[in-house]
Amino acid sequence: MLRTRAGRSVAAGIAGLALAAALFVPSALAHRTATPTLVGNSKAGKALFATTCAACHTLKAAGALGNIGPNLDKVGPTLTQALLIKAITNGGSSIMTKAALAKYQTQMTPYKYLGTKTIQNISRFVYESTHKM
Repeated sequence: MLRTRAGRSVAAGIAGLALAAALFVPSALAHRTATPTLVGNSKAGKALFATTCAACHTLKAAGALGNIGPNLDKVGPTLTQALLIKAITNGGSSIMTKAALAKYQTQMTPYKYLGTKTIQNISRFVYESTHKM
């Protein structure tokens, strides 16, 4: 009978360790998504978005209700800051599929003339407004 109790205790201990390993080891070894390094100033980007982008794009965080271009509240969560910078710099069509382009009567013009810092500020504001930070 002692042997049986001891065997049960050992078995219970092993089962407990296996359960602990199954619950804790995968989370400890999992690759976590690192917070991206963002460039620009979001506060400055909000003011710039209002004067440069709001006429065409909807973005709740800016109080923008434009309907000429994509609704950034919907597509923004799928975009990295790098893609936002590319779209602003080279025009929206530079990151859109042909199917997505077909939904719009006009195409976003490239805004290279705004300069790197301004584009970074706008893209950071849009990124932070559409991603849970």
